[in-house]
Amino acid sequence: MLPNFLIAGVSRSGTTSLYHYLKQHPEVSFPELKEPRYFSSYKLKLPQNGPGDFSVDEKLIRSFNDYNLLYDLISNKFIGDASSEYLYNYEVSIPEIIKRLGDIPIVLILRNPIDRSLSAYHNLIRDGREHLNFDNALDIEEERIKLGYDEMWHYKNVSLYAKPVAAFLKSFSKVKVLIFEEFICNEKEKTLEVLDFIGANTKLIDIDTSHSYSKSGVPKSKLIPLLFGRKTFIGNNLRKIAFKLLGRNNIENISKYFLSDKKEISLVEKQKLNLFFKDDIEELEKILQIKLDIWKIKEF
Repeated sequence: MLPNFLIAGVSRSGTTSLYHYLKQHPEVSFPELKEPRYFSSYKLKLPQNGPGDFSVDEKLIRSFNDYNLLYDLISNKFIGDASSEYLYNYEVSIPEIIKRLGDIPIVLILRNPIDRSLSAYHNLIRDGREHLNFDNALDIEEERIKLGYDEMWHYKNVSLYAKPVAAFLKSFSKVKVLIFEEFICNEKEKTLEVLDFIGANTKLIDIDTSHSYSKSGVPKSKLIPLLFGRKTFIGNNLRKIAFKLLGRNNIENISKYFLSDKKEISLVEKQKLNLFFKDDIEELEKILQIKLDIWKIKEF
């Protein structure tokens, strides 16, 4: 049975947590591979060329036949695909989603674009793949895109939401947009909203939201990304073994002892990024007919 709803984006905005919370519902199922990424990668030119991008490439589902196989043995009332890359790659993903799955419910989570960009950066720092400071990485972002780096390196560009959100709203009759900052304040309530949105019986589940997923941070030791990072084949394989032996929840709990708090950026850098995102945020407010003051910097 193929998916009848999608968590379509955006990355570094709580999609992994939502995926794990929804999986607790007896009427909801996902494949074991959390992010098949078929609808954003079926036309993608491989290999991608960023450090450690091979670890992304090896998990991509590139043919519809392989996508079908993922879901071949899954049978439930609500079947999902939680690939956070679909929003950013809307020009490629939307036509293929409609062709293969039809007009199905779409769930989007949007995060303060500055925070999302920084989180993506820290995600690559954590995995031993990024070596520049944040400001320098932003300066060469367009160059990296031209060189064929995976979209996790597209820090600013992935955080421009207006056009892709408008495209999804235009193309699908049921689209639910969550704001990350509201989601993390009441994960249980927002997860129940999503369950209700897709049509699941919300009375069948008491959701456990005690675990947070896919946290990024700065490794306390250079040895950690060297041994368990995704920049090298050895580190990537050791990472896989650790996840298989210990399980995702245990890895997430242990990681807090090996990661320090993320480095904050200066107010000057925030103001610079705020100007970059200003027009896009204002356009998104018009599209969604909401105010996003929570994303705007007041200290000028």
